[in-house]
Amino acid sequence: MRVETLVEKAKKLKEKGLSTEEIADELNVSFETALWLLTRATEVPPSDIYVEWRNVTKPSRLRFVASALVDLISEHFNNVEVVVGVAISGIPLASLVAEELAAELAIYYPKKLNKGVLSENFARVSGKNCIIVDDIISTGRTAREASEVVKASDGKVLGIAVVIDKKGSDEIDSVPVISLMKIVRI
Repeated sequence: MRVETLVEKAKKLKEKGLSTEEIADELNVSFETALWLLTRATEVPPSDIYVEWRNVTKPSRLRFVASALVDLISEHFNNVEVVVGVAISGIPLASLVAEELAAELAIYYPKKLNKGVLSENFARVSGKNCIIVDDIISTGRTAREASEVVKASDGKVLGIAVVIDKKGSDEIDSVPVISLMKIVRI
């Protein structure tokens, strides 16, 4: 994606009232990059990586990604009862992961979507072992929110599983993070 396109998207999100951190989450960029997109304070943007998902969105390809994530989840966690998919991008992946794990599916709508709640239309997490699934961790904010909401609903968060971890974290608030790929800035 071109930088100009990201600048336009960032400006539109700001006009809708999103904070810089929310814009970073929405665009899957770092906070510093979101700030730069909004201000262009320096000529050179911060070092960051934008992840384009369009080549993976074909269901047959997404199933392969989900299978790889299930393999990783199975190595680290036992007895996953509920897969919590983070709206919007994490839902298709979480659905396939839940199916392979023979687990229930719950959906978390983050604050950036003006919600911050677990959907009442899907599985309950109370008293159950849960894994949170999303596509990317950029700032960790949405993963932290999801974990807090699941815990507040009396669910046990075993871990957070993502395809790409741009934050490079092994845990968020003492919850283990596993990823198929981890981006580490040198």
